[in-house]
Amino acid sequence: MSRTLQGMLRALAVWCLLIGATDAMAQPSPPRDAAVIARGEYLARAGDCIACHTAREGKVFAGGLPMHTPFGALYTSNITPDSATGIGTWTSDQFY
Repeated sequence: MSRTLQGMLRALAVWCLLIGATDAMAQPSPPRDAAVIARGEYLARAGDCIACHTAREGKVFAGGLPMHTPFGALYTSNITPDSATGIGTWTSDQFY
């Protein structure tokens, strides 16, 4: 199995985990809730998000890594909590 396909499968697995966590995320928490941060860190490590969302010598989770596909290169997104360039201000609905 190619490394790109493995990465895509990992991303799909993380997505499925996140979809399954909708009940836990249904009620909003304060943005700095330690339990929410710990859960996010756990999911990011379990899904190996760093592998796809960090370009060589780039900022961790800032995206920009090219993923070559038969129909061209796709560049991974910035999943940092930065409110200007990442997903820091996204609601649960925007994330899904």
